[in-house]
Amino acid sequence: MASKLPPLRRHVFLTGDKQVGKSTLLRKLIEAKKIDCTGFETQAFYLGGERRGFTLHGRVNMPPYENDCICCARVGEKRSVPVLPVFEENGVRILEESLTSSAPFILMDELGRLERDASTFIRQIYTCLDSSKRVLGVLQKCCSEHVTSITERDDVTIITVTSENRDVLLEQLINEFK
Repeated sequence: MASKLPPLRRHVFLTGDKQVGKSTLLRKLIEAKKIDCTGFETQAFYLGGERRGFTLHGRVNMPPYENDCICCARVGEKRSVPVLPVFEENGVRILEESLTSSAPFILMDELGRLERDASTFIRQIYTCLDSSKRVLGVLQKCCSEHVTSITERDDVTIITVTSENRDVLLEQLINEFK
């Protein structure tokens, strides 16, 4: 029997193990409910068929040379480093533009370790959470002060996605999301 969805608060974040389908579930929810949102997505960057890092894709109007910039680069096996200016400049701009947009939702896909030293970006995340906008996002399972702070907010619902529950979660979210 599928577990019941927790009550949905103002902001909803998905969490779970790597590659379990958190971002995919969120994209399917946005599509199914036709949710008007700005914000950002991190997307895998491949070179020669291998994942070399991630880019930061803004869902706001941005010049092409400022969008889809590499925000982290792989430097070894299971080791990546952030490109902090992408968070501090491009990421902040994306979130600022999201706040002035008419879209009622801001997508933050995903938050975790990489931006932990991007203090201006993190402050902008909190500004968005404290605004009249609603946030949909993905949180990595990690020990990061800002991730922990987000999970402890009274206006945030955290939903754990697993390979066993993700399909049922999508149906539940579609039915419950307003």
